[in-house]
Amino acid sequence: MKRTLWLAALGLAAVAPAVQQDTFGYPSNLSLRLGWVYPIDSVTRDNSRSLIGVGAEYFLDRSLLADGETTISFDWLGKSGSGAKGNLFPIMLNQRFYTSEGTGYGTERTYWYVGAGVTFIDVTNSDTVLTIGTGIGKEFGQNIFGELRFLYSDSAGGARATSIGAYVGYRF
Repeated sequence: MKRTLWLAALGLAAVAPAVQQDTFGYPSNLSLRLGWVYPIDSVTRDNSRSLIGVGAEYFLDRSLLADGETTISFDWLGKSGSGAKGNLFPIMLNQRFYTSEGTGYGTERTYWYVGAGVTFIDVTNSDTVLTIGTGIGKEFGQNIFGELRFLYSDSAGGARATSIGAYVGYRF
């Protein structure tokens, strides 16, 4: 698992210099979020009835599709920071589509997204599995936003990252 984490970090480091400043006027292409996550999977829920969700999302300068924004997201879903079993680490490539533009960037736009990637699951045993996700969000001003996120993953030792989360975030 450590080797896979290092490879993922190395891949992001290789891509990051090629990414330029976005055209929406944000000071940077980074957002952070914090939230509460409910594990739908019974094996994961037996380990913890609810999880803390902490995430970072990097907005790429070029979108994969013409209508929207492409992001890379890194999340930690866990019951505590102690390092005990019960941690999930989704890394995903997402495409965000805006359903309302508001009056400019970050002014109460609403959006939805879809994404795919991998999750490092450390619940019953450690393994890396494929993951898909979707969600909806709303910007409450230039930098504050809220999201509802859904993840679905393959099984790792009987545990899945399948969950629903509610987040509040800040886009820098």
